Amino acid sequence: MPHLVQMDKKYSKKGMVLIGAEVQGSAEDKINEIIDEHKVQFTVTKGVSGPNLSNAIPHMAVFSTKGDLVFNGHPNNAEKAIKTALKDVKEESSSDESSFFSKPKYLIDERTWTNSEGKKLKAALISLEGEVGKFRFSNGRTFNYDITKLSIEDQGLIKDKSNKNADEEDEDEEKGDDRFDF
Repeated sequence: MPHLVQMDKKYSKKGMVLIGAEVQGSAEDKINEIIDEHKVQFTVTKGVSGPNLSNAIPHMAVFSTKGDLVFNGHPNNAEKAIKTALKDVKEESSSDESSFFSKPKYLIDERTWTNSEGKKLKAALISLEGEVGKFRFSNGRTFNYDITKLSIEDQGLIKDKSNKNADEEDEDEEKGDDRFDF
C-alpha cells in the first residue's frame, strides 16, 4: 500500500487516475481503517468486475487513454507504462479540454475547510442543496455536510460562489439558445 500511495502522489498531478480494488472480501470498516492508516488519497472500491487479469496480490493494470491494456503485473514494474500513458494524456488534454481526463468542475475546488469548532478538512464542494453541501475528498469519497456548521468565512465563500454561479446562469438564460436562429 505505501508504494501505491507514493505512486499516486507522484503521478496524480500529472493526470494519472489510480483506483484501488479490495478483492479479499474485507469488511468496509477494515478497508477504511487501512485507507486512513496509509493516508490514501485515491479511490478504493470494494470488489471489482471485469476481466480477471491475475490472482496475484498486489496487482496493477494500466490502461491507455483509449482503454487499451498497456501493463498487467506487479505495481513495482508499472512505472514505464504509467509514464507512457501519461504522455498520451498530456497530448490529448492539450487538444481537447473537455476530455475525460480534464479536471472535474466543482462549485468550489478542493481547499481546506474549517468548521465552527476549528476542525479542518480538505475537500471540494461539489454542489449545494439548501444548506447542505455535497463535498468530495481527493480519494473520491463524498459526504454531505450542513454548511451552517462551517466557519463564518467559509459560509461567506460558499454564498459568494453560489451567487456568482446563479448570476452566470441568469446571463446564459438571457442570451437564449441561438442554434435555431436563421
